[in-house]
Amino acid sequence: MSPLAGHTPFHPRWSEHHRPTATGTQTGTCTITRPGTGEGATDPDGTWHPPAPTTIYTGTCRITPQTADSRYVVSGERRVTIRGYEIAIEWDAAEIREGDDCHIDAAKDPRLPGVDLRITDVRMASEQWERVLIAEQDLTDLEE
Repeated sequence: MSPLAGHTPFHPRWSEHHRPTATGTQTGTCTITRPGTGEGATDPDGTWHPPAPTTIYTGTCRITPQTADSRYVVSGERRVTIRGYEIAIEWDAAEIREGDDCHIDAAKDPRLPGVDLRITDVRMASEQWERVLIAEQDLTDLEE
């Protein structure tokens, strides 16, 4: 119920007004790509190359680790170590989908640039200041 008939507690452009503030907290940069479609290409020596990925987003982002440090899952007969992250990008970015890849280009934390993540969820909300993505980093090869 609204405090006054015909009024809402929030201004109609509430999100629009606050989006620049949210974007200002995005101190890193990232590139999000979608795996290519098609058959790929084969070299004369028989080496197959997958289709080139499509760049969906390049720009500012904020990368935040999820509360749990890392977890283990079993994939086939292999134990896989995964670390979760939350990524915030500009609210009006192109559609990001589960399965897209995110490469961290720059960040204040010197350990983040060069990290590759896989998008596992795209959060939705009735009010958005930024687009929030959930991603995972496969740490398995880093442990060996």
